[in-house]
Amino acid sequence: MNVVEKPSSVRWQESAPECNLPPLDESLSGWTIDKTRASHLNARRTHRNVTFHLKWFYHGICSAPARTEWRNALKVASLGLRTVEPAGWGTHPKGSFVALVGSPGFPADQWRSHGLTEARLCPLAGDFAQSVSRLHRARLCHRDLNVYHVLIHRGILRLLDVGRVRSYRRRRWIIKDLAILLDSARFERLPTSVMRVFFRRYCQESCLSGRRRHRLLRSVITKARRYRRHNEKHGR
Repeated sequence: MNVVEKPSSVRWQESAPECNLPPLDESLSGWTIDKTRASHLNARRTHRNVTFHLKWFYHGICSAPARTEWRNALKVASLGLRTVEPAGWGTHPKGSFVALVGSPGFPADQWRSHGLTEARLCPLAGDFAQSVSRLHRARLCHRDLNVYHVLIHRGILRLLDVGRVRSYRRRRWIIKDLAILLDSARFERLPTSVMRVFFRRYCQESCLSGRRRHRLLRSVITKARRYRRHNEKHGR
């Protein structure tokens, strides 16, 4: 384990050897804070032409969230899926943190404003279906698989926010992943043809056909409708 001491009791517990990490102290000097929540904050900093994204968790001495996100990013990348590149994780006096190398691109829900056409989006959906199928066949689920967690850059898609990835034993977790994706796609008004391509390719990659395919799609559609009713009820 590579341990590097930092000022103000900030300690890198583990880091990727090829990542030239930027300075980090308890006051986050030099970092731009993008979002603050009760549990954590998000910050970014460009260092030597590389943009790093930081999740700074507040949870006492517990290091679980940062360590989990680090390990999940390594695990997802080991499957050959394109995701964020983990740079390192560590602890600070009030909790822990994980640093990720920023990926270029834009969220999939912004496809219109970036000039993508429906015809161009369809093959991207097919490629993404292959990645999701590979994740599920490895008996892993994302647990927050929506279009906002997919980055698009020059025909390459990257899966974000892998901190919640878990192994699963029951089919219902696959249904939840796919239903969240379908609900968010409908909310952002992605073309129906794009989602058809996604599910067709997903079923092919997962070797689903006939009754198994129809049963899965029926369950996903039903679950997505429940998510939509729940979100509308709570004004989301």
